[in-house]
Amino acid sequence: MQELTQEQMVKQMDNAVIVAALLQDVSVTFAEIEYVTKVITAAANKKVNIQKRTIANVQLFANINVATTVFANAVKKNAARFPDNEPSNVAAFKAQETYFEHSPVFSICKHKNNDNLYLYCIYNDASSSYTIDGVPATKEVVAEYLTPSAARDLLNPKPEHNVTYNIDHDIRVRVIALHNIIGMKAMREHVEF
Repeated sequence: MQELTQEQMVKQMDNAVIVAALLQDVSVTFAEIEYVTKVITAAANKKVNIQKRTIANVQLFANINVATTVFANAVKKNAARFPDNEPSNVAAFKAQETYFEHSPVFSICKHKNNDNLYLYCIYNDASSSYTIDGVPATKEVVAEYLTPSAARDLLNPKPEHNVTYNIDHDIRVRVIALHNIIGMKAMREHVEF
């Protein structure tokens, strides 16, 4: 994991304060998050700067009990729709231990081994666009710069697979580095970061 610059550390703290303020009086809310991340390329292309800009409609949580129940219930309901999933495995599903810990505002979490902050959210929908060295690019062109497995995942996404319970589902939980967020719409407010 790459260490954050001083500027990124300050930005993540500022963004955490903004998110906490937006979630102050709610348990669950829908939000639109816009963020930019660097795409990891194959070693031969490591000097190529590929950026991914994502706009995601997500669910955010201020209450830990609501969020853990919502996630587990959403996975169970969604996984029940996959005919190859064993019903007893679906019923037994529980959220697993992760590399981050939640703060009192559940959707703001911290890496357990460093000070990096993230926004924990459940995706409802998302769209992404790419640039290569600042020039717009399609997914197909971006895939040419990736490892074969990363290219396959980009071009042919599959359902999430939980190995512990041997179930497939389409519930996407993401933890977005707070310093990567550039905009957010929530609680009738639009904030540029």
